[in-house]
Amino acid sequence: MGAERADHVVALQAALLRAAGEFGAGAAFDDLRPRVLATAAALDYVLMLARGAAGARIPERDAERAMHEGLARAVDDLIAAATAIASSGAPGAAAFARETAQSLLRVLREESLDGDERRFAVIALANA
Repeated sequence: MGAERADHVVALQAALLRAAGEFGAGAAFDDLRPRVLATAAALDYVLMLARGAAGARIPERDAERAMHEGLARAVDDLIAAATAIASSGAPGAAAFARETAQSLLRVLREESLDGDERRFAVIALANA
């Protein structure tokens, strides 16, 4: 799971940074920008935990909880960002939402983050 989890972290981080970079200038994204960037930065720590490179001994259950919570926050923030972007009507917004939905579905399933609210939000993104 370590390598797969690291891949999930990198995919989420890349999507968050792409959202801020490509669509961050839009008014619909103003309120989301600080949180999206903070979450992308926090994923560095999750990535270190996933790769076992945190530089300190952390009990396994604490590391697991931190990774799970970090991924959950990233998923929720990416859903919010992609939803705002999709509704903005900006060029490329619908394509971004659909691409993001594909990554999110995989992460939801493989990281046990599935729930009705998240799944329905991702389905809406896939149909943008």
